[in-house]
Amino acid sequence: MYDNTRALAENKLIILYLIEKIEIPLSNSEICQFALEKNLMDYFSVQQYLSELVESGLLEMATENNSTRYTITSDGEDTLNYFIKHISNYAKSVINNYAKENSKRLRAEYAVTANYFQEMNNEYTVKCGVYDSDGATSLMEISINVATKDQARTICRNWKNNVADLYGEIMLTLATDPDNKSDPKPITIRK
Repeated sequence: MYDNTRALAENKLIILYLIEKIEIPLSNSEICQFALEKNLMDYFSVQQYLSELVESGLLEMATENNSTRYTITSDGEDTLNYFIKHISNYAKSVINNYAKENSKRLRAEYAVTANYFQEMNNEYTVKCGVYDSDGATSLMEISINVATKDQARTICRNWKNNVADLYGEIMLTLATDPDNKSDPKPITIRK
């Protein structure tokens, strides 16, 4: 019984530690993928732990753009700091390595959004955005109305796959003075 309780507590602390180390809100699928790939927990346990951590106020859950993301609360940080010694050195090492190897990729994915939703007139609105690395500041947001779901999906896919070029082209077009014939400086997304 004691071992089960200890494992349950350590697994919850592992989730808190992971989210704290990555330093951006993580989606349910990102947390599950990590836990499964590293053989730390099974899918159903992760779901249970996430729910319990939210219920106890240690994690905050926000659903945005069809994605549920989790952030650690100040109570969660306090709990983690107090009980961090209960996380095995192996688990900490795995998380630290994962954060080091994947933090940049996860931040880049978090910084680009593309979603669509159906309007009452059976058309679709596509919302695309680029945010700074912590997701707090919008660099650009656009909203486009289209006639079909296929068009909406294509725009979302193209935005995500070509965001650097599209952002640069849009900014260049908008920031270029048509009366000034000199070559404009290229504009890129801040990293």
